[in-house]
Amino acid sequence: MDSVEGKAQRIPLRQRPEWSDVTPVPQDDGPNPVVPIAYKEDFVETMDYFRAAYLADERSPRALRLTAEAIDMNAGNYTSPAVSLFHSLRVGVERLSGSAREEMDSVEGKAQRIPLRQRPEWSDVTPVPQDDGPNPVVPIAYKEDFVETMDYFRAAYLADERSPRALRLTAEAIDMNAGNYTVWHFRRLILEALDVELHGELDFIENIARSNPKNYQIWHHRRWVAEKLGPDATSKELEFTKKILSLDAKNYHAWSHRQWVLRALGGWKDELDYCQELLEEDILNNSAWNQRYFVVTMSPLLGGLEAMRESEVRFTVEAILAHPENESPWRYLRGLYKGDTQSWVNDPQVSSVCLRVLKSKNNFVFALSMLLDLLCHGLQPSQEFNEVVDDLETSGPDQPDSDLAKTVCSVLERVDPMRVNYWKWRKSRLPHST
Repeated sequence: MDSVEGKAQRIPLRQRPEWSDVTPVPQDDGPNPVVPIAYKEDFVETMDYFRAAYLADERSPRALRLTAEAIDMNAGNYTSPAVSLFHSLRVGVERLSGSAREEMDSVEGKAQRIPLRQRPEWSDVTPVPQDDGPNPVVPIAYKEDFVETMDYFRAAYLADERSPRALRLTAEAIDMNAGNYTVWHFRRLILEALDVELHGELDFIENIARSNPKNYQIWHHRRWVAEKLGPDATSKELEFTKKILSLDAKNYHAWSHRQWVLRALGGWKDELDYCQELLEEDILNNSAWNQRYFVVTMSPLLGGLEAMRESEVRFTVEAILAHPENESPWRYLRGLYKGDTQSWVNDPQVSSVCLRVLKSKNNFVFALSMLLDLLCHGLQPSQEFNEVVDDLETSGPDQPDSDLAKTVCSVLERVDPMRVNYWKWRKSRLPHST
């Protein structure tokens, strides 16, 4: 099953009619190579034909396609033959006529696709066309390759054929449309029927995910495979999600999958450090704050929320003072006292950070919001709180209210106009004296 890579099945060059007139040139390592390299058969054949084309200085469309295959197999080889790959590719494009250039539109770094109807292994199958009814209102102009692939897929699916060739066919269909749930479902049935080694399937999924990182079907399939593999997949899954999140730190699918991995398979040991690393890179990363809370509350290694509270409060207060306009640490601070409101109200670190931000008179909306909540839950404010809030209120048109909570609401109505109706509602819900 090594060929299941999400690409069309490769036809050996020696079996392609267009290369029948060429004698491949083997690599010359001398009579006694010290450490002969065990190259894969496909790579050896491709390079042998490349040497033949290169030595003949053949600059043709087929040679151009051959360089694409060789580059796809090894794009990082900087020895002189590999450098010539890129030279031949450039010269070949320069010499192609207009019609030949159109013929080469499909040169994309993949092996040239052989139509299924021309592959001997599918000669016994009658493709099943898509049935759109006699008068489709808006028929979709599918590409020819896609139509053929899906027609053969329907034939295999309707016959419930769970074979290696059917598995390869699902890879081609997924490569063309990674969102087709039916193809993914059938692929799972085949994988189970053939008892395929599933670590390779993770590599297949990663390859597809590079260009489809927010595809629901990919993540569902990935979880299915990881669940089958169990704890053996833990490190690979955590590394995979880390790669995805390095490209998009807010990818919901990646975070959801990562949390599932931690709960189902383990791997908690370094997760808090990972969250710390993300927040050091970007303290405004609200997804990293969410993950940090998940780890603190769910990790079996940390002792739970109460055990972590003191150190986490210190960390959060520092983050708030650095960026008081960032709502995430304010929410995180409140969450650290979940189920223990009285401790939240009584902890001087909480009221202190509110006071320090209010004194700065910059980016204090969230500080006022938290102060309002503290007052509503029984905080007895110091005179300093009254003075700093009164000072904020007197900068507006109204006189300060004798009730601190109402004054806070009045200030918020003015400085947070987007939620002015909410703050008016909060004020209306306050008791006559707070």
